[in-house]
Amino acid sequence: MKKLATRTITALLILLPMANSYAAWKELGSNPLMVVYVDVDTINDQGEKAQILSMLDFTNPGVDPKTKKKVGSIIGINEYDCPTISYRPIEYKEFAGPKGTGKVISDNKTPDSAFERIENGSWAAGVFNVVCQRK
Repeated sequence: MKKLATRTITALLILLPMANSYAAWKELGSNPLMVVYVDVDTINDQGEKAQILSMLDFTNPGVDPKTKKKVGSIIGINEYDCPTISYRPIEYKEFAGPKGTGKVISDNKTPDSAFERIENGSWAAGVFNVVCQRK
């Protein structure tokens, strides 16, 4: 089973550059800063944890603190630890344009990142509800 999960994650990571073109994005909600989308077809359960492909589409472009370039959207794979109500990014890309379009500003692989507590009302809380509340 672990091999299957590893293969699924590897396939998701390989396909991430094309994800914005082929993902079946479902809008979760928005606030004045962004619209949050998920692709429920990419949910990958691993015991008490689950991974999903999500997108943050910014209303007004932000600025990447490292590159100082404008970021219009972010697409990434996040892992959620359902019992502890926490998440961590596995991989994400920042795009210059909206909805994963335009030049890739940064390509970040963070498979060993620490889990962060999910704050109520955050974009991560919305995605958590999709991934963890169905279990």
